[in-house]
Amino acid sequence: MPTPMDVFTGSNITVGIGTAGATQAATFTTIPEIAAFPGTGSTATVIEVVSFNTSYNRKLVGSKTNADVTLQLNWIPDNTIHQQLVTAFENGTRIQLKFSYFTDATKTAGSYVVYNGFISEKKIESDRDKVVNMTLNFACDGAAVAQGLLP
Repeated sequence: MPTPMDVFTGSNITVGIGTAGATQAATFTTIPEIAAFPGTGSTATVIEVVSFNTSYNRKLVGSKTNADVTLQLNWIPDNTIHQQLVTAFENGTRIQLKFSYFTDATKTAGSYVVYNGFISEKKIESDRDKVVNMTLNFACDGAAVAQGLLP
């Protein structure tokens, strides 16, 4: 019997990197040390239609766009996955990211969304007595490749 969906907590998320393509990648490698909850979502353009024979204007929904995703990591310079992200930024390589949101720590139920895109910004920062963070901006390219329920 499937597990019913429950409320989510921010600690039960994984982000995986895969090869970009028209369909969901066959395998994803989990990115370690996610330091902040990455928000995903989209917006639609609203078009206002002026009608001179009515008291109110109409609104129509136009094209949609996916918001860029800020991915903040506790940076490990010699980690191969972190280096893969840096290389993708430096080369302008298109990658695929899978965001999996689980209902609890067992990671047996939840939802996911997969996007193609580019790393458009990389920033490394810290302060005294703080962990070094690498913040990446993932620019989503087009609609979600896949989305649904886990597992």
